[in-house]
Amino acid sequence: MVPLVEIPRAKWPELRDLFRNGWPDGAVPFCFLDTQIAYPNLDEFCKVKVYSPDGDMTNGFVAVYNPSNTVEAYEVMIQPLQSIEKIEGALTDSKVIDWTRVLCVTSATPVVEECLRRREKQLGIHGNTEGNKAFKHFLDANSMPFELSNPPDTYVAELKPEHLHIIDETWTFHSDRSYKFFESLLRNHLTYVLYSTKEDHPLAWVTISWEGALTHLYCIEEHRRKGYAEYIIKCAVNDQLKKGKHVLGYTLVKNVKAQNLFDKLNFRRIGYDTWIDISKE
Repeated sequence: MVPLVEIPRAKWPELRDLFRNGWPDGAVPFCFLDTQIAYPNLDEFCKVKVYSPDGDMTNGFVAVYNPSNTVEAYEVMIQPLQSIEKIEGALTDSKVIDWTRVLCVTSATPVVEECLRRREKQLGIHGNTEGNKAFKHFLDANSMPFELSNPPDTYVAELKPEHLHIIDETWTFHSDRSYKFFESLLRNHLTYVLYSTKEDHPLAWVTISWEGALTHLYCIEEHRRKGYAEYIIKCAVNDQLKKGKHVLGYTLVKNVKAQNLFDKLNFRRIGYDTWIDISKE
């Protein structure tokens, strides 16, 4: 049996830095850990715990978040450093993950997806990936910031609490749990909103997720084709670069328009990940 041993938060920077090798293939686990380290108060909401097979961080990690004893689904991130062999054995033997519950494996590489397919029968689970594949877009922390000037009659600010419901209800993955997700981003200063100076109403926005990726880029329908979405993403990128952060983004495979925008902004495409919804077979 290969146990999954919890890695204390004090060692997360060391674990994060192991993923610098083979850059930028390790960008997703790096940004995930870096965000959790930089914003420890996120733990109030997502309750992240990180484990490595045998406690050896060179095997990579399995992160579990939202593992409360409720009927809600929770999330698991699986990030091998080199070979997935040790993690695969640990997934089968460990009690850290409750496979009888509804859960989602986030940001799964093709290697991780193949691993779970091999273990479906043994674990008694089924993984659904339909419509959940997304391209990864990456901008290095050493990139040049954009030159910016606010569009007429607008200003940029963090999301205001009175507008939280708008951001939540317009999200593609809106659910009973998503309001708290965006509330956690608001409280940790991970939101960027272009506001109208006339109506003091949000026009476009983007957030940084628990995983450290640009999330929920959106523009109000009547204000589209004005460049507002591109502008607010540039604002978010500049702020992240100023903080010395790499910038990661995802686009669903069918969202060609968003993919073209990331290309235009000089993001590098670094493959794709899949979100795998796990249910008991």
